[in-house]
Amino acid sequence: MPSRSFSIFCTQCNGYILTYRKEGSGSLIRIYVKQILEPDFFKQFKNSKLKSKIPPLECFQCRQKLGTPKIHEPGNRPAYQMIKGTFFKKESKKQP
Repeated sequence: MPSRSFSIFCTQCNGYILTYRKEGSGSLIRIYVKQILEPDFFKQFKNSKLKSKIPPLECFQCRQKLGTPKIHEPGNRPAYQMIKGTFFKKESKKQP
């Protein structure tokens, strides 16, 4: 299944949060840290094995909480469980 890139924004202040490569169809329920393309800030968490080592996903401008860290089974993949209604996405032209 082809992947698509999305830019994620805060619904409260319209601030840019990150660019994500989504695989498959369906709504955006969780974001896997390894598939975050930008900003580079998130790369330090891509091999985390404990959710306590991953900071909550917050808007960099207004501090609204957008997602909670988790380790998704199977595969022990660090991810964010997204909070519905706190973000919106736009498909990016830039492909990985």
